Amino acid sequence: MERPHRGIATDAAHSTKNNITEYQGINLETGERIFYRNLGNQTVNIGEFLGVVEAAKYIIENDFQPRTIYTDSMTAIAWWNAKHTASNKKNRELQKAEIFLKALSADVDSIKVIHWDNRTWGETPADFGNK
Repeated sequence: MERPHRGIATDAAHSTKNNITEYQGINLETGERIFYRNLGNQTVNIGEFLGVVEAAKYIIENDFQPRTIYTDSMTAIAWWNAKHTASNKKNRELQKAEIFLKALSADVDSIKVIHWDNRTWGETPADFGNK
């Protein structure tokens, strides 16, 4: 399969040195960063999941086409599919994300979340490049 050129790529990073978790979304067609968020000291899985949810909100609010999100996080995809996280961290943002996924499930279910294959396509364009 050819590297995707349309949709939204998301990624998160966690710095143990700075105790910062951040995520962002990139429009694959234009290369433009369409959102960025610093979550403070969380986990990379929380960042990955919230990045996917933020992309879904962006798609719904802006009628973005195609309704496709790419992430290299299998955990984020599993949490998305379940509309529920497996995190033990008490986090208001996670609670709000789960409520959003359930409340807007008809819209949410029309959005595809696809695994970004780093081996085949290289790092996602949303990668922070600090590995």
